This record gives sequence, C-alpha cells and structure tokens, in this order.
Amino acid sequence: MTDHSDDIDSTLPQVVQDFLRSGATLQEIRLNARGNWTHEGLIFENKRIIDLFSRSVGRTEGGTWVLEIGRFTYPIVVEDTGFFVERVDWSDDPPPLLLSDRSEEMLDLDTLTYQSGGRLYCRVKQGDFRARFKRSAYHSIIDHLQERDGEIVIAIGDREKTLISTDERESTDHF
Repeated sequence: MTDHSDDIDSTLPQVVQDFLRSGATLQEIRLNARGNWTHEGLIFENKRIIDLFSRSVGRTEGGTWVLEIGRFTYPIVVEDTGFFVERVDWSDDPPPLLLSDRSEEMLDLDTLTYQSGGRLYCRVKQGDFRARFKRSAYHSIIDHLQERDGEIVIAIGDREKTLISTDERESTDHF
C-alpha cells in the first residue's frame, strides 16, 4: 500500500487530514466544467442542495477546493472553476454579474477572456478566482460584440476590449 500522506493538503482541517491519512476515501462530490454538481457521477437534482453547495464553495490556502458549510469542510473536485456567471445586466456600466454563489459583482472588462470551445471567463472575488459564464450569460453578450478588422470586440459604454484577435480566430472556433 502506497502512503499518500504527503499529497494531503496541510491546510485542510485536521480531522479531514486524519481521515485521509487513515487510508479512508471520500465520496466524490464534483463541480463539473458546465457548473453542474455530481455525487459519484450522478447529477444532483435537488435545487436546495445545488444552491447550498454553490454558496459554499471555497478553497484552502493549500489550493484544495472544498465545500464549507458551517464547521463542516469537505474536499471536492472542481473540473474548471469554482464560480460561474449566472446572469449579466448589460444595461448598466459596468455590468453587474450574478454569480453561482448568489453574490453580485461588477464585471471588470479588463479581466474578460475567451477560450476556444465557447468558454468565456472573468476574474471575481477581488481577482482571486476565475468565473466561467454559463450558457445563458454567455449568449447574452452577443448584442455587445462587434467584428472589426478580423477581431471580435466587446463594447460596453465607452470601453472596448478585444476578445478574439485575428491570429486566434485562425486557430480556434469562436462566437
């Protein structure tokens, strides 16, 4: 039997570290790349549990994603990012975002990035975390995009930011 105690995040609560060092395994709770919660591969359907988990996402100083519910801390698997943009109010400048944890933040346009495969991200939580735009929030951006000289540019108020440049468009799928 291999000792994986060196792999255990020392910033997890001691009780969790002791449990893992004993050789026990945790049931897998996963936040997938689309923002869906699963338990041992099965998608959660209970809205209250989904909302509770989404409000309880945290990360230890050692980098382990966890659910923090009261005094309870449970390590989880996060495929992409721990936070998702649920909704954007593009009528305001800067646009307010509703995040998956039900917090609201203003979009910092400078942090908006596009990645191939239709993935749009921005920085949240004082820039400490990335948030991925869920499908409806992602599609809501379309009215603010312009194509100019082979680039896709977002325009909000008097500010603009290039999301996809000519070089990137040749090597990736895009909006």
